[in-house]
Amino acid sequence: MQEKSFIYDEKLFEQFKEELKKELNIYSEPSDKELNDILVFIIKEYEQEFSQNFTEIFFYTYYKNLLTGHNDTMNKIIDFTENKKPLNDEGKPQVIKAERNDCYNTLYLYDLKYQANQEETKLISNITGQKIPVDYSAVNVITNNDIFKIPPKGDPNLRGPHIYPTIEYSPQYWQDFKNQIIKYIQNFETKHSQNFLADLEDYHYWLNKYHIFQRFLNQITDEQALNEGGKHVKN
Repeated sequence: MQEKSFIYDEKLFEQFKEELKKELNIYSEPSDKELNDILVFIIKEYEQEFSQNFTEIFFYTYYKNLLTGHNDTMNKIIDFTENKKPLNDEGKPQVIKAERNDCYNTLYLYDLKYQANQEETKLISNITGQKIPVDYSAVNVITNNDIFKIPPKGDPNLRGPHIYPTIEYSPQYWQDFKNQIIKYIQNFETKHSQNFLADLEDYHYWLNKYHIFQRFLNQITDEQALNEGGKHVKN
């Protein structure tokens, strides 16, 4: 069997780094590690700036994903509930998968992982290791693997054991939900200053730069591993 070749585009990586150096006003020749450290520092600054607003930022990003993301999740939900037959959940797994992808994409954008213990609930940055607090409403979304299962309102630490989630398939409920999240996005953008929104957009920009940089570094690692392994392949 012919070995599948791995192509690493070094020229493209060098172009990316040259553009990055211009954006950062760097005129020396930093190592890849030094460039990575600079990107981490920038992201850490934004994480600190937005740490106290992160619950609403999470929902703002997540709701935008539901409404306009490539998964088309909100329309999938409404279509499913409008056409659902009694005792027939055909199409539900696809809707749930789309919603989970929107949630995971939100966490991936900020490169965060969820962590909980008895003392606190928080997100941890995979980039900087910083703790970013979020409240139970965001946790309900992150941990809920079935969007049609609606958790009880209120802080879960204050709920009694007899309180259970409900299952919601009403088309009107989800149309109202769509209207509510549209309003949430509009209120978020009206509530915050232009400087806040511009900083959030810049935060997303540098996160994207970081992710691209990491993909290039991972390609280098993969190529090196492939080359090392190739030395021991016998025909």
